[in-house]
Amino acid sequence: MNMLVFSDLHAQKESLQDIKSLLKEVDFSIFCGDLLGYGTDINECMDFILKKIDLVVLGNHDRMCISGENLDNQHPAVQESILYTRERLSPSQIQLLSSLKKEIIHQDLYITHSLGDDYLRSRDDFLRLIHHAPRDSKYIFLGHTHEQLIFKWKDKTVINPGSLTKGRRGHPRGYALLEEEHIEFIQLEDII
Repeated sequence: MNMLVFSDLHAQKESLQDIKSLLKEVDFSIFCGDLLGYGTDINECMDFILKKIDLVVLGNHDRMCISGENLDNQHPAVQESILYTRERLSPSQIQLLSSLKKEIIHQDLYITHSLGDDYLRSRDDFLRLIHHAPRDSKYIFLGHTHEQLIFKWKDKTVINPGSLTKGRRGHPRGYALLEEEHIEFIQLEDII
């Protein structure tokens, strides 16, 4: 099975141009959360992700946009984007986002955005994620850090496809393609 895995779109419809044509070439698509936040293309991004992508999990920005939780501990840019988005979401969009799960188990795949709101980057972090996932998970996908990575442990493979919108800490934006056992990270030029 050929799979497209991507994450952290953050309401930037321009980023979708990099994957739209790929959907015709893959058998399956996975989005690892953070559909909203930062960007302003809420309707276009929600419509595309929720209608075209096979598996979609809720990210921390998505949760903050629909939960009404206090934002005092968030970075000012995060606060501003969440408040902007909260004012523009329709009741039906809130309902759609509320139906998304924090984690999905599909065959031998486990998909989440993160554990809590933790930035999972170290070996210990990945082992904690592996022990959290179902025992028979072969592939474990996550997002949140905006950094492409692969971590293998025994018969498990942890993959973060990076951010479709913006990499962090010197990492480019990008996504991952899986074809049987072959994993390829695609790196993209910055657009924002």
